[in-house]
Amino acid sequence: MQARAYEPDLAFVRKVLEGDETAADSLRRKHHAKMYAMLCARGASETEAEDLIADIWSDCFRGRSRHPALLSKYGGRCALQSWLVTVALNRLIALKRRQRFQLDLSEPGFQRLTADPNQVGPFSPSSNETAITDLLLLSLRKAFSLCTAETVLMLKLVHLYDISQREIGRMWRWHESKVCRQLNRARNEIKACVLSEIQRTDPWLKLTWEDFVQICADSPDFSDLREVIDDVQVPQVHRSKKERTEELNISSSER
Repeated sequence: MQARAYEPDLAFVRKVLEGDETAADSLRRKHHAKMYAMLCARGASETEAEDLIADIWSDCFRGRSRHPALLSKYGGRCALQSWLVTVALNRLIALKRRQRFQLDLSEPGFQRLTADPNQVGPFSPSSNETAITDLLLLSLRKAFSLCTAETVLMLKLVHLYDISQREIGRMWRWHESKVCRQLNRARNEIKACVLSEIQRTDPWLKLTWEDFVQICADSPDFSDLREVIDDVQVPQVHRSKKERTEELNISSSER
């Protein structure tokens, strides 16, 4: 379904990969400025942004030794521009983490730091293609893990099962306004925790909540965000999802 939605982008990429110089020039003209602006806005220097984009264009058309051209990895699950921006952001994060890691290596206290690998930094060469996805998912899971089990359950019922706040109020024996306040408080705490965790992991990264939401909306890796939220563990004192669903079905049939 998604591949069909972005079929024009897929067809365009195929032309580039087949060696169409006009298509290749069009690709650079159309997306270079957007990628450059995004990288600078996220914390890259002008030189870093230009170097990263130059490498991306080189990899898009030729690939590196024994590796296919980068563009061949585009599968049409999102807009081509969103995919290129995500590639650039992943490489920026990988670059900054390498710089941080190298700085730690040069510090006099490095031997002491290595006793706790978490203090050296989250750099991993294998994270080059998934850095932003891994970072946002990690931050999101951390935020949900800090919520109470009752709050997680309430959020799931509202956002995964489309249960209204009025129905939640009946189940909790709360006034609807109290449910609204509880949900708003939980959303604000999740938002604050996500941004705090991102800042803790990559202090240089300039990312607002609006940026977070946009990246999630644009990236195919977040198409199953419902499953991420639904996988948040709730203590066993709460009923299983199947039991809750059966109870909700009974409740609905009684109305």
